[in-house]
Formats: sequence, C-alpha cells, structure tokens
Amino acid sequence: MARCALALVPLVVIAVLLPCRADAVEALRPLRTLTFDCAVSVSSRRETPSDAQTSRIARMGKGFAVVSDKSGSGEDDVATKLDAKGSISVDVLSATDDAGLVLEVAEDAAERTRPKVRIVLGPDGMLLYDPANAVNLTEEEVAVVRWLARGFYGDHPRDPGTAWTVDQSANGHVDLEHYRVLSHDRDRVTLGYALEEKAGGASGYDATREGSLVYDTVLVVPVKATFLSSSRRQIGPTLNTTRSTITLTLTADSFGKLRS
Repeated sequence: MARCALALVPLVVIAVLLPCRADAVEALRPLRTLTFDCAVSVSSRRETPSDAQTSRIARMGKGFAVVSDKSGSGEDDVATKLDAKGSISVDVLSATDDAGLVLEVAEDAAERTRPKVRIVLGPDGMLLYDPANAVNLTEEEVAVVRWLARGFYGDHPRDPGTAWTVDQSANGHVDLEHYRVLSHDRDRVTLGYALEEKAGGASGYDATREGSLVYDTVLVVPVKATFLSSSRRQIGPTLNTTRSTITLTLTADSFGKLRS
C-alpha cells in the first residue's frame, strides 16, 4: 500500500521551498547516506460484479463497502501476489533552516525497483515532492523517509508506556500514526506502531498498518521495522483490496559503524 496521504504539491511550491538551490544540491556530496535491506510481500485482490449480478454501494464512514445482491455467477475475482527482496538507499543532500531535510530515495528490488525521487522532508515528517513522482514511491520508501524526520521522536520520554500520535489529517483526509514505547536500552527504543488512513470521495479508501519499530534516538534513524498493512479502495463497482508485509533493516550509515 503506497501512502496516499502524502503532501502532493505543485512544482511551484517546491521551487519556493528550495529557491535557487536545485543546481547547487546536484553538485553537493550527500551529507549522509543510508542503506536499508527490505523484504516485501504484497497480495492484491480485485472484485468486480459480473453481468449476472447487481450490486449496491453503501457508504460507511469515510470509506466504501460493497453490499452485493447476488444472482447468477457471482463476482469476477482477480488476485495477484508479489514477493520482493532488495534495498532502499537514502542520500541526505542538505538541511533546511526549519529543521527539515532535502533528500533522495530509491529502491532496488526485483519487480519493485524505483528511480531516485527528491523529497523535501519537514521536521514533522511531512513530505513534499513533484506529484509526477507519486508512482515512483513505494509504501516502504515513504515509511523510511518519514522516520528520518529530525523531529520524529523529539523530546518524548523513553519510558515504556509513553505514547503519542502524529496527526497529519487535512481536508477530510484522516492520517493518524500512533506510537507507544515498548522498551528501551542505551540509545534505542522499541515502539509499537499503528497507522489509520481514510478518505472519502468517488475513489475513497480505508487503510491500516500495524507493527513495531526500533529507533535510534541519538542518530535519529530507524534501525529496524516490521509491519502489516491493509487497504480497501472502491472505484466504481470494483473493490480493490491490498495487503502487505514489510520488513526493513538498516545495513549501512555513513555517520558511523552500526552496533549490533
């Protein structure tokens, strides 16, 4: 499931955020480079009522559910599955005055390879990028980038039970990330993690994600994450359901040698 709650903004906005900087950034060596191993399993199912069947679409909250009056042969059902292993690379190009970052992310995995995408990352995890690159960002890339935000952990205590929510909901779109400290040792914390997304409209959808994250509060970087996600999107009479299992592990960081 690719995150649909990204800040898809016109190029003119990005130009304002990076005045006269694009050419200079090209010539700079990255301030920091990171590499993550990733393992991804994605299953998708598309259900469409057949000609011998009529369906009613009932609105439920901000998503949609299909309530079918079955007759005849039932629904046309198409299922696909993808398993991929590879890596995600992140080059941090510069830091902004408001504690944000300018970075590039790319993924190299069989049947899931994506080219480099430049992103302006806010301190709260908000992503700004060329809308044309939305198809070039995978769910796992977006997760990694948001956890690299300099204000992600902030001044939250490391005591088990500490919990907070990152709310980036706007314009009728629900986007909530819930975190809870499960344990900590030295400079790392293990967090429980859950995501809620909802959007209405003609192609409304519901999405959830649940898993865990090991985060280094000193180096400000995710070390390992595992999560399951599920999304349901209604497009006309067709219901699309996608389920993903994703594991991410930091394998290289130019800031220093990784500790076990």
